[in-house]
Amino acid sequence: MKRQFIVWMLGITVGGAALAQQTSTLIRSSSSSSSAATAAAAPTADVDTSVYPYTPFMFSIVTPLQVPSSNFDVGGLRINAIYGECQNFDGFDISTVGRARGHGNGLQVALLANIVDGEGLGLQIAPVNYVSGSYDGWQIGAVNYGAAKPQSTAQALQIGVFNGSDFIKGCQIGVINIAREMIGFQIGVVNVIQNKDVPFLPIINCYF
Repeated sequence: MKRQFIVWMLGITVGGAALAQQTSTLIRSSSSSSSAATAAAAPTADVDTSVYPYTPFMFSIVTPLQVPSSNFDVGGLRINAIYGECQNFDGFDISTVGRARGHGNGLQVALLANIVDGEGLGLQIAPVNYVSGSYDGWQIGAVNYGAAKPQSTAQALQIGVFNGSDFIKGCQIGVINIAREMIGFQIGVVNVIQNKDVPFLPIINCYF
């Protein structure tokens, strides 16, 4: 009986040690997996998550003579006495010549030109209005060019002496109206929709 008790106790001791060893192994394995998952989820060092600083107001004489610098996004009012630049623009822009390197959204009024290197949304009024990327809104001036970049689209009304677009959905009213593709109509002396079988028509040209 005493011998059986000793054997039973030895079995419990050995089994407990084995269980403890297995538990320790599982904990170490779980810790390693968690560390690997955390490392995989963490962003790599070469990922740039920075954004441009923001300002509600910008004043420029001639870039770089402006406050704050042209590396700011503007959400509010921008005044450019002669020439001014910013990164992205949302709001009200009054300029002699104003340029946004990124998108330009809102009301832009200029004595000479409104220039947007990216996409645009809103109303542009100036002798020259230019949006490189896709544009939704109105352009009123002597020369209007919306969605100038290939594969970009303007959903717009253009009123001017010359109106141009890569692809426009809307209306062009002017002396010369040119579009590579169009869904809408043109009213002017020279009207060109290049993707039509008959691309040129005077007075009125349309494609639907």
